[in-house]
Amino acid sequence: MPASYFSSGRRSRRPATPPAPALQVTVTTKLLAVLLLLAAGWLGHSISNAGLASAYYFKADYYINLWQRKPKTLDQHSWQEAADAMAQAVQRHPQHPHYLLTQAKVNEWGWYGGFKTAEQIAENEQLYLKAIELRPSWPNAYADYAYFLGMVNFRITEAFTALQNAKKFGPFIPETFQRTFTIATHHWTILSGSQKAMGFQALEAMIKNSYSTYRQAVETSKQYQLQRQFCIYLRLKKAEFASSTQKNIEKDFCGVRP
Repeated sequence: MPASYFSSGRRSRRPATPPAPALQVTVTTKLLAVLLLLAAGWLGHSISNAGLASAYYFKADYYINLWQRKPKTLDQHSWQEAADAMAQAVQRHPQHPHYLLTQAKVNEWGWYGGFKTAEQIAENEQLYLKAIELRPSWPNAYADYAYFLGMVNFRITEAFTALQNAKKFGPFIPETFQRTFTIATHHWTILSGSQKAMGFQALEAMIKNSYSTYRQAVETSKQYQLQRQFCIYLRLKKAEFASSTQKNIEKDFCGVRP
């Protein structure tokens, strides 16, 4: 038989073997498509969860800001609304330090309003520690943790340790010196010398920061009858303040009438 017959026969039989690689490509493509769909579904679910968590957080944050401006608006209903919202936010995003901190704040407003006892908000300890673990250089977390330790639990030494960390990472953050001043004035009679020194420094920062924090310092000083002690300190620091501020200090802390 002619050679062409054999050669053409060989060529006609060879194409029967390649289907395997073609099938492999098809299966791989399908698997890749499935994986992409799964990834897209997971991503969509994550984004949806994050969006819902954010919405719940803003609802609770609205109430916190409202209570801070108008404490009399705090009631069982508004507190429960905020508490439920933060529970949902943390459930959807349990590793978000800001959500953990806000949940702790809502709990403390419940304690402040008389809806929760100190024992019932003991979980705040873990919420603060977890937030600090997730964001170890965040001064707000240390300052708020100090408030929980010093005001809710009367663990004063630990509170001032947390305040030192807040000052280390954020000496000019209002929350740092506001929390320090609040805790110091509340426990003033039993503080050590170094703790009172931190209180005096916080007072100076309150005076310098804004009119709002200045008024807060004046009212708190009156509440705990500390005007005279603070007057002496602020007079020693007279050069640190503008002349108008000096006049206000003489009037509000030292009792000098113009």
